[in-house]
Amino acid sequence: MTSFDSTDRRISRCVERMPDYPSRLVTLNRLSYHLQKRTQDLLNAAMKAHGLTTVGYTALMVLYGSDNETQRASELSEACSEKPANLTRICDDLERQGFIKRRFSVEDRRSVVISLTAAGRRRVEQVAPEYWAILHRTYDGIPDGDLEQQEAMLRQQLQNIERD
Repeated sequence: MTSFDSTDRRISRCVERMPDYPSRLVTLNRLSYHLQKRTQDLLNAAMKAHGLTTVGYTALMVLYGSDNETQRASELSEACSEKPANLTRICDDLERQGFIKRRFSVEDRRSVVISLTAAGRRRVEQVAPEYWAILHRTYDGIPDGDLEQQEAMLRQQLQNIERD
């Protein structure tokens, strides 16, 4: 028995009531959400021990992987899939902890540039193994070929949604 069994039962009831109900697509969508939620819960618990949230850690990782460990606030917001107002709140916390620095862009004073500090870099590298352990747990036992196929399918789904 899994935590998804009750969802399966509800989907089956919907099929009985609506013959055209796209049960496979609904099941895949709900499984994706269920998996994402459970993974985020585990990641948030691990990050909390380090004074971070998963969004905060994602922001640090985006900066860590960026040229000069720097991004414009708007680009960081997009890369983290967060609304600007939420990213501002996250960055306030990261700045308070000394993990990032914010400044106005030299080219455009209306634009804020966010940079990773040495302390932020150390925190990213310290926390990474715990983050990776949760990801390894999530994908444990799935062959590389299947992971490649899953990645290709998820990219196709994203293209489908982002298509005009």
